[in-house]
Amino acid sequence: MVVVLLGGIAAWQGVALIGRIETGPATYTPGGTGLPDCLPSSDDWALFGGDDDVVVAHTVRNPSPWSVTVISTDPDVYRFEPVGDDRRLDDTTFADRSADGGAPDVAQSSVVIPPGRSVAMWIVNPQGDVHLEHGGWQGYVGAPLRIRSLGVERDVNMPYQGTLWVSGREDIDRMGKAMQEACEG
Repeated sequence: MVVVLLGGIAAWQGVALIGRIETGPATYTPGGTGLPDCLPSSDDWALFGGDDDVVVAHTVRNPSPWSVTVISTDPDVYRFEPVGDDRRLDDTTFADRSADGGAPDVAQSSVVIPPGRSVAMWIVNPQGDVHLEHGGWQGYVGAPLRIRSLGVERDVNMPYQGTLWVSGREDIDRMGKAMQEACEG
């Protein structure tokens, strides 16, 4: 009897690990400097200057055969839009930013994502209060999250759409314009 019980628990834990999340297909970068299309393909997503509020979003998809709960381990930085009713529109669209320019007012610290659906994950100032001296760069590549699948919780690192760069320099727009001019020249 004990062996059957232990086997059942092990099977349940193994099946629960099938529940997962992955970076979804849509991205939104309302601020910062996007990289020009003429640059060679890379995993860079956006550049932000030291005087910018970093606010970006991308979708998080649940490829699992059952619902997965995604929980932010840092709700000041990572927040989720609720699952919308219209799958065709809501899985790849983003709500309007809040009045203060951050994540939308509807964003929450956790969300249940049904199988095969996506939600928007907003990323707001992942650098916190860190200010880089002498214009250095800091790259951010993923979000530390917690997921719950069939009652089993575990910590995961959700990769961003690409590297999110934050500079210690102000007025990063000059760099973006210079890159675009180099592409056109």
